Amino acid sequence: MTEVKMTQFERALDEALGRALHPPRVPHDFPAHLSAARYRADAPDLTELRTRFEQERREQLQTLKTDYVRVRRSTLGTLLGIAFATGAAAVMAMPWLRVHLGPYTPMAIARGGTELGLGIGFFEPLRRIVRQWSDPL
Repeated sequence: MTEVKMTQFERALDEALGRALHPPRVPHDFPAHLSAARYRADAPDLTELRTRFEQERREQLQTLKTDYVRVRRSTLGTLLGIAFATGAAAVMAMPWLRVHLGPYTPMAIARGGTELGLGIGFFEPLRRIVRQWSDPL
């Protein structure tokens, strides 16, 4: 390793600073106390860490469970509402459809139900209406 050569000015500055600034007096066992304090500050209490992590995990699981139940209830309400509305619409529209479509009436009802389901799945205004209707359940 190469040694840095000090200029005469730097050497004089170091000597002057050494005369002007004196290091504070510390007890002879200060380094041992300092390293022990640093170790205590850096090392967390494992039981405290475990307790904190377990509490966070319980809170996360409770949040997930609550959200899961809410989604299930919302989905069930949506499906029941759609099934009821589709059945009622089919019963009311069946006589009119038989007159106008004849033998193709069952196919038209199946297609209408499919289109309604796709509309609820992909068309945001319909999804919003269904969500608003099913959330109070």
